Amino acid sequence: MADGKQIGKVQRDQQLTATPEEAHAAQIEGRLKDLHTCLPGIIVSFDPDTQTASVQPAIKRIFTERGAVNLPLCVDVPVAFPGGGDFWLTFPVGPGDECILLFSERAIDYWHVNGSTQLPAEYRMHDLSDGIAQVGLNSQPKRLSDLQMDGAELRTRDRSTYIRLTNGTIFIKGDIEHEGNTKQTGNLSQTGNTITTGTVTGKTDVIAAGKSGKGHTHGNVQTGGGNSGPPA
Repeated sequence: MADGKQIGKVQRDQQLTATPEEAHAAQIEGRLKDLHTCLPGIIVSFDPDTQTASVQPAIKRIFTERGAVNLPLCVDVPVAFPGGGDFWLTFPVGPGDECILLFSERAIDYWHVNGSTQLPAEYRMHDLSDGIAQVGLNSQPKRLSDLQMDGAELRTRDRSTYIRLTNGTIFIKGDIEHEGNTKQTGNLSQTGNTITTGTVTGKTDVIAAGKSGKGHTHGNVQTGGGNSGPPA
């Protein structure tokens, strides 16, 4: 392999013999190498308070003299969660998660701090300093297993727990902890036990083991001041 001095000599010779068109094309190519648009990235750390991450671009840059090297770590990168209005979908973000790094065409510093419409903080363009991370991209080694194609699904990676919305039916797998009131129109069919610390009220009737709580009576009893036995 040629050493750095030999490579440098070849490059100088190419510059000396290049046509104006070749020199112009080389200048454009050199500029494009420093213009960043979109790259896959790997989360190094995430701050849930600022909702920013440190992200390592996942594609190396190849230099003639040094070979392949990592691009610099992108820091204070805003992480975009799906949402709109007053509704958002949030999830844990941690080291090793893969993401899409989108690079703004202008500096985003003032916008990120103040929101609204802002001047660019600097005159840099398509710079590594202005990345925005969208989490959820997966390389083949991290692709999701058992992907469901018959509806929308919110799931864990191993699909041990999920909520799946299909045409007319919602499927839920996993334990459910509920806080607040529940209002239901329609029948409830359940397999398993019901345990409650409150009162069970049926406005029409309560049926237990085939016995009506409203219409159930005991036979062979005599009217008087005594108490009957438990329901049987």
